[in-house]
Amino acid sequence: MLNFPLRLKENRTKTINSGELKDKVITWGATLVGFGDVRVGLAPELRHIPNAIAIAVRHPKYSGTYKCGSMTAYSNQYEEVDRVLDAVQKKVTTFLKSRGWRTLAIPPDTAKPDGSLISKLYPLFPHKTAATCSGLGWVGKSGLLVNHLYGARLSWATVLTDAPLEVSSNPYTKSKCGNCSRCVNACPASAIKNIEWQRGEKAEPFIDIDACAHHMTYTVRVFQKYICGLCVLACPLGGTKNGK
Repeated sequence: MLNFPLRLKENRTKTINSGELKDKVITWGATLVGFGDVRVGLAPELRHIPNAIAIAVRHPKYSGTYKCGSMTAYSNQYEEVDRVLDAVQKKVTTFLKSRGWRTLAIPPDTAKPDGSLISKLYPLFPHKTAATCSGLGWVGKSGLLVNHLYGARLSWATVLTDAPLEVSSNPYTKSKCGNCSRCVNACPASAIKNIEWQRGEKAEPFIDIDACAHHMTYTVRVFQKYICGLCVLACPLGGTKNGK
């Protein structure tokens, strides 16, 4: 088990103005930020840092869509977005540590280093948990985190901490997709199973991973990238009309 350095209680600030911190994170470059209580189901290695700061940066407008003949694909891999998320994370952890609180930064999925000791903890905590507990979105039928304004066109990072944040009183505990099945119908591999997410239920795969992976082996020959993303494009949330 990894040990995090303990700080003397007398060096800690007793309270944190959560509203002011949220404003700071937005000015540092985040599109969305929320605080959530994630202690339920938290892995033993992480129970000493039960509050999550969910940080999101929206994908650039009018980009990410690739076309080749009759084929279309969408990529959520943006190096510039991950750089912003990384910079915001560092400012958040520096801010909290300077006040004596412990932190663990879970980087964007595309930026998680391999082989490092700390990277062994990353699979223990998905960004979706932080986002849903913080009231920033729900898990869609595509298995992606969906925000009511930006859809799935966001990249995420998380900071876990023991700082006494004012956490969301309205976490998402079930899907808001309802009868919408646009992503299901748009999937060229028929990999999306049309399952609505609900917290607390026995985990059931939203996606047929094998079917999805098989389709990716075809798209990589066309676009030279392992991308598809038609479920993102099909979502009625997150387009330029909704995500201003």
